[in-house]
Amino acid sequence: NGIEQGVPLRQNEIIALPGSVSATTTTTAAAGGGTTDITALAGSAIARAPAAPTVRTAALPPAGQASPAPAPASPASAEPVRHRVERGETAYTISRLYNVPLKSLAEWNGLGPDFAVREGQFLLIPVGRQSPPRGTTTAAAAVQPAPKPVTPPGAGSPTPTPPSAAKPLPQDEAAKPLPAASASAPAKPVADVGKPTQTASTSRLETPVLGSIIRGYSKGKNDGINIKAADGAPVKAAESGTVAAITKSAEGVPIVVIRHPDNLLTVYANVTAVSVSKGDSVRRGQQIAKLRSGDESYVHFEVRNGFESVDPTSYLN
Repeated sequence: NGIEQGVPLRQNEIIALPGSVSATTTTTAAAGGGTTDITALAGSAIARAPAAPTVRTAALPPAGQASPAPAPASPASAEPVRHRVERGETAYTISRLYNVPLKSLAEWNGLGPDFAVREGQFLLIPVGRQSPPRGTTTAAAAVQPAPKPVTPPGAGSPTPTPPSAAKPLPQDEAAKPLPAASASAPAKPVADVGKPTQTASTSRLETPVLGSIIRGYSKGKNDGINIKAADGAPVKAAESGTVAAITKSAEGVPIVVIRHPDNLLTVYANVTAVSVSKGDSVRRGQQIAKLRSGDESYVHFEVRNGFESVDPTSYLN
């Protein structure tokens, strides 16, 4: 499992146990401190073994008649592949490497909502049509925030007291008569306020780059959108938050992950010149990287609600 001696294990971490342990030629006796010859014990065990059973034979089918094909192995009996995490790898790159959903990889290995992995850790690669090992799904669900209690309508808000019929309502300031203007006093000029300002956007997130969408969101096929713009254009944070991870793809291209309130994550892939570090607090609209050049001058932008990817266009301006 790539774990050094003395390192404490983490709760709900998956540990792979060996199928068999190789025997040594000698072993120390439980009492007396002597040694036992394993070869001698094995030889005496063979001598005491019963005789081999009679070999039974079966007639072969006639020539030209095909023998029945062996039954295909059940997918449930397939052993999962173990992957050792190398330096610079993330759950995102490993899921792309084995072409498995990121959610399944997290459930099989009990990863948290930030999908954090460590160097030397062994991950079980999910097998099709198999359930994750017992305990991993529960561990993944344990890190999810508890749902907020639903408050019934009207609960928790004070009921306004109706005005008394015996007490008149306070006079509106706008209804008070204005003082008469003096004939000698010049009229004050009215300030020119210009054109009214536009109403602030009510959108949840800001577009990371100003460009055109060249590839749309498709659940299970493209977990985000690709936005193309000019070479070297600034890539900005879609919302204020904290830099959760900075990693690289299998091709060595940087990937930036920012955590926002309400368990929301934004992912910025296929970028260059990253100007933030892990743990930094960023504000909405702050530049975090730049676009690459040539045909790669686009950003792959994802929005994730916990483990699930969602359509970013429903959050953008």
